[in-house]
Amino acid sequence: MKGVVFNLLEAFVCEGWGDEVYEALLERTELETQEPFVGPGTYPDSDLVALASNAALMLDLPLGAVLRAFGEYCFPQLAAKVPMLVDSHSDLISFLQSIDSVLHVEVRKLMPQAVTPTFLVDRTGPDTARLAYHSERRLCGFMEGLLVGAGRHFGTDVEFTKHSCMHQGAASCEYDLVVHVQHALPTSVAGTAAQG
Repeated sequence: MKGVVFNLLEAFVCEGWGDEVYEALLERTELETQEPFVGPGTYPDSDLVALASNAALMLDLPLGAVLRAFGEYCFPQLAAKVPMLVDSHSDLISFLQSIDSVLHVEVRKLMPQAVTPTFLVDRTGPDTARLAYHSERRLCGFMEGLLVGAGRHFGTDVEFTKHSCMHQGAASCEYDLVVHVQHALPTSVAGTAAQG
């Protein structure tokens, strides 16, 4: 896992619960890495899982909820690092469809050691899609949070139904997605505006 994700985890915990909670988290977590996490560095996935698991215990929250909240927190920060790859899309689904063919290709150019997950996205309607996520890390909770954060970036809420999960033996986590535009005008206002 790239160091930037560990740096974001530190910021997430410090901003949400304070520096002292993050320091306590580091003290309580047995890590393979002894040196500070540096953004471009590569670190064991097990260190991220250990930190997230202990954060969930310390905060008395389910691990999945912590990973989802962390993913939501991460998306704006990660998108800010590659705005041209995110903002070149007009909607969430077209962005999701570009993750494997564009975004992850660029990530691997910048960070050759990066191990990226696989996203297969089939648009099934104007505002619906089927998503298959595969990663040896099996961080589907984190990915779900990134998905919600990406939806917010595009001014939408995303509703998803999970049909299979790697944690239950499936080859990938599969979802049906429904995208809802935020802040839509009420029909009466939209009709009045259209009439001019």
